[in-house]
Formats: sequence, C-alpha cells, structure tokens
Amino acid sequence: MSTSRDEFLETIIAQYRDEIEEILVESEQVYRSSIDYDMLDTKVQSLIRCAKVDGLNEKMIWELLEARIPTYVNYINFKNSAKKAA
Repeated sequence: MSTSRDEFLETIIAQYRDEIEEILVESEQVYRSSIDYDMLDTKVQSLIRCAKVDGLNEKMIWELLEARIPTYVNYINFKNSAKKAA
C-alpha cells in the first residue's frame, strides 16, 4: 500500500517540478536574462495552493523551488525581512 502512495507522491512531485519550470519560463524577461519576481511570486502562491489541494505540504514545494530557483527563495527571504524591519 505504501508503495503505491510513494509512487503517487513521486508522480505528483515530478508534475510540480515541471510546473515550476513552466512558471519560471513564463516569468523570464528580456530573452531570459532576468526574472520578474513579482510575477513569479504570484504564480508560486497559486502553485502552493494547488499543491495543498493535491496533498503536498508547502515545505515540499519550497524545497523544489530552492533547488530550481534559489534566487527566488533569496528574494522572498529579503522581502520578508524588509517587512519585519519596517
């Protein structure tokens, strides 16, 4: 039983990995030389909501994001720390 759950989880994670790649490409500008982080953030928040519906926790999505787009994770960390400082 756990094998089928593990296989399902792997399939879902692979789908979200592909989705992250797609939203990254959609957020790139000027011939892929820069990223619109605000646009990317909007898409990531939607992705996280969908992942929760599919049974993935938010931490899994952040781990996928950190592996693929570490600069986005840095952007979010900076954005959150700037809010706390203000």
